[in-house]
Amino acid sequence: MAIDKTKVVQIGILARDVKETTAVWCKFLGLEMPEIFKTDGYEKTRAWFKGGPCHGLIYQSMFNFNNIQVEIIQPVDGTPSIWRECLDRDGEGLHHISFAVKNMPAAIGEAESLGFPLIQKGEYTGGRYAYMDAIGSMKIILEFLEND
Repeated sequence: MAIDKTKVVQIGILARDVKETTAVWCKFLGLEMPEIFKTDGYEKTRAWFKGGPCHGLIYQSMFNFNNIQVEIIQPVDGTPSIWRECLDRDGEGLHHISFAVKNMPAAIGEAESLGFPLIQKGEYTGGRYAYMDAIGSMKIILEFLEND
C-alpha cells in the first residue's frame, strides 16, 4: 500500500496571521518562537492547483512533537491556492491531516479511486506533497507527504 494509514504525521491549521497564531501556540507550549518561513515559488515547487500552475505562497511555522507535527499556515496574498480558497471560504482553523506515502502517484491514484480528487500538489526540498479533496465525505482535506 502506498499510503501509511496507521499514523497521521501532520495537522495543518490555517491562520490569517501566522506570527500571532504561532506566538499563542508558543505561550501555551512554553516554547521559544520557531522560524516562520515563506515557501519557494513556482520555479522550484512546480505546484499545481485545480488543473494549472499554482503561484500561491504561504508563510508557515512548524511544531514537532514526539508523535505528530503541527503546521501553522498563512497564505501570503490573494493568489489562488487551496490555502487561500479554504481561508476565504471556511475561515481560520483545521485545514488538513497528513499521511506519509512511499509512492506519490500510487497514493494519489488510490485516493482518487475512493472518490477523493487531487486538488493541489507540489514539491519541496526533500520531497513532495498532494492535497486530496475529502471535504464532502470525510469533512477534511487529506495531505500526502513523500520524503526522499
